[in-house]
Order: sequence, then C-alpha cells, then structure tokens
Amino acid sequence: MWAKKIVAISDSKIMEGDFLKYIEKLARAKVDGLVLREKHLSEEEYYDLAKEVLKICKKNNLNCILHNFDRVSLKLDHRFFHAPLDLLRKNSKLYRYFHILGTSIHSKEELYEAMMYKVNYAFVGHIFNSSCKINLQPCGLDFMKELLMVSKIPLYAIGGINLQNISKFKDLDIAGVCIREAFMYQEKIKHYVNECKNRLNIRIYDE
Repeated sequence: MWAKKIVAISDSKIMEGDFLKYIEKLARAKVDGLVLREKHLSEEEYYDLAKEVLKICKKNNLNCILHNFDRVSLKLDHRFFHAPLDLLRKNSKLYRYFHILGTSIHSKEELYEAMMYKVNYAFVGHIFNSSCKINLQPCGLDFMKELLMVSKIPLYAIGGINLQNISKFKDLDIAGVCIREAFMYQEKIKHYVNECKNRLNIRIYDE
C-alpha cells in the first residue's frame, strides 16, 4: 500500500481574509497538492488568479492542479488539470493535452466512464457530510470500498474529511484524501496537516 497524499481544495467563495496568503500557508504546510477549484469565477478572473497561485506553488514546490477552465490551463501552459465529468463528455480527447488529467465521480457508472476518457485519477465523493453538498446523502466508506475493487486508476476520497474522521481511510488502498473546509479554519495549518498525515499513517519528514 502506497503512502496516501493529502490534497487541498480551494474555495475562495466561502473564505474570509486574504486568499493568496492562505494559499501560501497551505504551500508551507506541505500538503501534497492543491486543486484551484474556483468555479464561481469567470474565465478571465480565473486566469488572473491562477497566474498568482501558480507563482506561489512554484516557489514552494507545491503541485497545483487547475480546474474547470481547460483553455486557461493551456494558455498558462500548465498541464495538470482536473476536468468535471461534463467537460470530458464535451471533449473526450482532453487527455491529449495534459500530462495529468483527473475528474470527479459519484457512482460506479461514472468511474467506468471516467476511465474511458483516459483520466489519470478520480476524486470519489462525497464520502461524509459536506457543507457544499448539504442536500445530498453522503456516499460513505462502503461505496469507496466498492469502487476500489473495480478501479483501474488511483482514487481519492473527498467530502467532509477532517482530523476527526481521516483515520477511517488508513486501511483503504486509496491514493489519498482531499480536504477543503477543514483547512480554512485552522490558525496552525502546518500542525493540522501533520496531524492528518499521522492519522493516515504517513511518515513525516522534517527538513
């Protein structure tokens, strides 16, 4: 079983304070990746924000995955992209343009569909109750286990994951977990990230 990664998901719409300073803190906290998920922005607004975020990520050696706006990603010559399934349905050849291409799925049927589009990974959710999916029933751990049995690609759990429930994934052969809201309310993000890694049984390497 490989070491599980912790991926931060951005959401400036619900965040208070300086968004770029928050991204800097995340980068310094040594999360394993960041998905710049800002679907409420226009394409032009996303382009401007992505330029600044990519500068921060490059400076801190943080892997950044752009989201939703494929033309922005290509314009910035950034080849790590997360495409909603609807976008893949419109352009099934997106894999030709990106080094790493991922998507999000919510059923076994969508997993098979995603693999057909030749994505490199998929986010599976939402596993637990999530503030951005208030009116939808969470999928739960059994659903995650079911998909792991048939998946040919790495799977990440997403949705309502925090320090209190993250250890439930330690014995699952997933690629990692995605955390959005739980990171936003931490004054000591690095400490929180380290605690999350500990509970996922990831060894912490101090520089």
